Amino acid sequence: MIDWLASHPFIAGGITFLLAWVDWWLTILQERERQLHYADHYQSYPVNTIEGNQRYQATVNAKRVAEPRHLIPAFVMAVIVTLGILFIPEDFRPLLLGYVWGLYLIVSTTHLGNLLGYRAGRRGLHGKIYLHQRTGYLMQVGRYFALSLFLILLAACSASLFIVGIAVGGVSSAARQLVWMRKIPLIDEPDVLPPSVHVVGEQTDRTGM
Repeated sequence: MIDWLASHPFIAGGITFLLAWVDWWLTILQERERQLHYADHYQSYPVNTIEGNQRYQATVNAKRVAEPRHLIPAFVMAVIVTLGILFIPEDFRPLLLGYVWGLYLIVSTTHLGNLLGYRAGRRGLHGKIYLHQRTGYLMQVGRYFALSLFLILLAACSASLFIVGIAVGGVSSAARQLVWMRKIPLIDEPDVLPPSVHVVGEQTDRTGM
């Protein structure tokens, strides 16, 4: 199947754009569910958001299904994949598809897992968690790194360049979290929740007391 897709550049480019849009769509669905129900039990600080990329935090909070700042890079990536398949050697095309598609698939499965968890939390969940963004990033790095180790082992056993590409995508996803984390203020000592928590687009006086 991958070999067939690697020989059809425009179909592969279209799938790339679709995967990018699914990633965004799941992000918006997750945010909608969080605002409707899960916000009673979960809040991040110093900024209350589920979106790791600061560039998109306000847009995700507004739940915009179509966001040009996301669609344009998705289109550019689709063009890169299309041109890559047209010009790179045939043997390396599955590696390219595995890497690019792996970036989107790994993040999308994370969004889907969170979304299902949020929906399950509509009943039978009590209390509230305040999570510092740096802690959230480190937790996500751990998930991506563990998944990458599994994919590396799978790639070694299968000798599949496609799986190798996905494994590299997993490592890249973990590294991206570390880069984003550098922009987040350090956790104060002692680790005390601020008296007010900044929510993207608005202010709130919720505290952990």
